[in-house]
Amino acid sequence: MTGGESEELVLLKTRVSELISQYEVTISELRKVGSENQRLNSELHERNAKYAEMEKEYDRLKLSGAILGDGENSLEAKKRINNLVREIDNCIALLNNI
Repeated sequence: MTGGESEELVLLKTRVSELISQYEVTISELRKVGSENQRLNSELHERNAKYAEMEKEYDRLKLSGAILGDGENSLEAKKRINNLVREIDNCIALLNNI
């Protein structure tokens, strides 16, 4: 081997070592980002569940306010009750046809 080839080999080894080091750093960062992503997805799922629960509670409060005689909500409550009665009537009709 000549001196130039030896230097090229040392340079190649150095470059390969640097690439391996960069690869390991990148893998480490990827793992961190993956775990952060998993944590954020879990948090998002929890918040969506809480939002749905709060939305149901809001609807219940609106309905209870309507039943108590709150002007605007009273009409909405009557409509909702009428829709529920229609759905029940449809279910009874379907059961009678069986």
